[in-house]
Amino acid sequence: MKTPSKLTFIALSLFLAACGSSWVSFPKASSIYTQKARQFSPPPGRAALYVIRPNQFVAAGSPITVFIDHNKFGRLPPPSFIYAEIMPREHLLELAEMGGAGSTSIRFKAEEGKCYFYLAEVKFSVPASMHLELLPEKKGKELVNTYEQSAYNEYDYGQKVPTLPK
Repeated sequence: MKTPSKLTFIALSLFLAACGSSWVSFPKASSIYTQKARQFSPPPGRAALYVIRPNQFVAAGSPITVFIDHNKFGRLPPPSFIYAEIMPREHLLELAEMGGAGSTSIRFKAEEGKCYFYLAEVKFSVPASMHLELLPEKKGKELVNTYEQSAYNEYDYGQKVPTLPK
């Protein structure tokens, strides 16, 4: 069996770099909206929900579509997050099926004044799978402060929210 040549290694490296370049090229939310999200302080009568997608290679070119209570919340390219101010009650958070990875969902009860951070990932397995995980507040805040906010946020606040055009 032949070992890979340097040329093969270089070609593969260039291919992976090209695939990875899509990780940072997505529309970002307005700075006003991002500043609001990074205050980590929902308004009275609401809770804050953050769904975060880490910088991962698996399905990097495909945003994850997120739903809350069966309504489209937004899309997450890696590495990004989306944010919503939600009513304090039970909610269903869902990741839609994509490219061979089945959908997944999780129920949670939101309490007024609290922030909830969920990690959304595509897990590399056979077959690929979607994964949702509640993060500790400290880790969630760290990721939100590190990643860009996706402008693919479609949550309906019942008021005009500053975002970039889709």
